[in-house]
Order: sequence, then C-alpha cells, then structure tokens
Amino acid sequence: MLYKPYGSTGLSVSALGFGGMRFENQEDVEGCAALVKACYDAGITYFDTAIGYGKSEERMGVAFKEMRRTRAQRPFYVATKTFSATADDVRRDCETSLKRLQVDAIDFYHVWCVLTPEAWRERKAKGVLQAFEKLQAEGLVRHICVSSHMRGREIAELLADYPFAGVLLGYSAMNFAFREAALDEAHRRGRAVVAMNPLGGGLIPQHPERFGFVRTRPDETVTEGALRLLFNDARVTVALVGLSNQKQLQEALAAVNGFQPILPERVATMRHGLRASFDSLCTGCGYCDSCPQGLPVPKLMDAYNQFALSGKPEDMAKRMNWHWGLLRSGHHLDDCTACGQCERACTQKLPIISRLKDVRDSVGKAVAAADAKV
Repeated sequence: MLYKPYGSTGLSVSALGFGGMRFENQEDVEGCAALVKACYDAGITYFDTAIGYGKSEERMGVAFKEMRRTRAQRPFYVATKTFSATADDVRRDCETSLKRLQVDAIDFYHVWCVLTPEAWRERKAKGVLQAFEKLQAEGLVRHICVSSHMRGREIAELLADYPFAGVLLGYSAMNFAFREAALDEAHRRGRAVVAMNPLGGGLIPQHPERFGFVRTRPDETVTEGALRLLFNDARVTVALVGLSNQKQLQEALAAVNGFQPILPERVATMRHGLRASFDSLCTGCGYCDSCPQGLPVPKLMDAYNQFALSGKPEDMAKRMNWHWGLLRSGHHLDDCTACGQCERACTQKLPIISRLKDVRDSVGKAVAAADAKV
C-alpha cells in the first residue's frame, strides 16, 4: 500500500481510499461490513461516507466496531459530511453520524457539496464554520474539511477563505483541466486533496479503447492507469474509489500495489492524449464561462460529456442534477440566445449551441417525467 501525508495535519493516509456510496446491497449487513474490513486488512486507512448515503454509515460502523480493536496498532480514519449549516442542524447530523459509525470522533468532517460561491456565502452566514469549530473544540471532530463540485478557480478561492485541512473534489483523467487551479492552490497551502470519481464515475473502465492513453505499461488496464495517474500526482492525497464488491477491491489494490512512479514527460503525453483522443469531448478549460445570460456553460458541457461517452441522453439530466445541482437551483437553459460568444471562446471549436439544445431537451424530458409521477 502507498501512503501519503494528509496535508499539514501530520497524519499519513492510504493513497487509495474507500468510498462508501456504492455498496452492492446495503441490506446485506455482513457483506457490507466484510468489504470494509477487507479494505482495512489490505492496508486502506481512509474511509469516506456521508449521512445521506442510505445506510452506508451504519454498515461501515459495524466494521469499525471490530476494527477499533486493532486501531492503536493499525490506524484508520473516518470521513463523513453534512449539508447542514446552522449550529443545531450540524450538531444533530454529527451526533447521528457518530452513533451510526460507532466512533468517538470524526477524523475528517466535511462541509458537504458546496456548489457555488453564493451557496458558500449563505452557509457561512448561517454559522456553519462556528458550528464545526465548536464540535472540534469538544473533540467530536478532529479536522474540518470541505467538499465541492465548483470549478478549480472557485475552489481555490474557497481554500483561501478558510484553513480547511483538506478538500474533497472530483478529479480524473477526464476533467483535470477543470480542477487544476484547485489542486495547485491546495498544494501551495499544504491542504490535502481527496479525489472523488477518479474513474470518471465509471466511464473510464467502461470505455477502455477511448481511454487507452492512460496506460503506461502493456499489462496495465485503463482502471489501473487512471488510478496510477492520480497516485503519481504529488498534489493528490487520496484517490477515493467507490467500491461495491470484493472484485472491484482487488482491481483497485492491483493498481496501487503495482504502482511505479511515472516520468513527467509521460504524464504530459497522457494529458495530451485526452485532448487528442477526445477532440469532440469538452476538456473543461473554462474559456467559455462568460455567457451574457449567465448560463454555466462549462458545467453544461460536462453534462453533455456524459452523453457523448455513455450514449444515454438521460445521463445529461442526471449529471446536472446529482453532480452540479443545477436542476435544484434552476438551469436557465431557455435563456440561451444563441449569440455564439461561447463558441467563439472555445479553444476546441466545439458546437456548443447545438449541444446546449441537446442538454435542454434532455432536461425537459426529465422534468416532464418527474412531473408525471406527482
């Protein structure tokens, strides 16, 4: 197992982390706990979950109860999250998580899923930081962290605003350009970076031909190559993989245990491969993010990427809703005037206007389907 320092905390954590969102069957208490325990026995020490992941916290707690017996000799670290902002709500969520997880303190407690700078300011105004700091002073939370889906520059500003111990963000071979500024800022400030969706939400292993450029050895799978690209990055502390079963665990372990440092020139070639291999896939550079109508064009193009890779139009609406939160906050797609400013700014010369229409059509069908169920 490979271990890295968690920012400036003095802690060392496994470069491969267990993401507790994708248990194969949350009703299988023994099976879920056995998977967590197998991760621990294999050397994984970073375990991530959330109060909103169904029964994930409870299932992990069953394993943690047994793992606590050897924690002094073999440490492990627990990360969880809350959407709440007020003192009462944050405390309620924290106490619920502690009970479910069967631990005395949460090692890395996250202000969960900051989607926009405005949303961050609203949570701050409600006292979220003071609530976290009080829990930390009481010993219920050890380190205050944040989770965000914002673009790199916005996350960099977030890290400059408060001394979070670490940040959880989406980062992979698919979207490195979109989050590069955040990793640079975190590294400069000595903050840990935990990369969620390191396999592009499963799209990378599902399309091995298209992602072949991440492989550095003939015997390497695209899964191994994509994970090793992150293990190799000094700015990335943990590659957080949502594991469902023992087979997936063994694949992830093969990636980390077989890791060898990658030369800088090879990394540069791999990054070029993304642009060369996906001339039709938005690389998230952000130059189009100046819409006169205020549309979040880079996020909408990221949603289109999901369709381009999966071939399922409904994946665009799912990405907008669950990753970006745009359906909850209002997508404003009907405000597009087709002025063409985004296309003129696009370094790849992509047909953004027609793609925005595809995204709008997908969203319209998803909203209509949801309304029909009411």
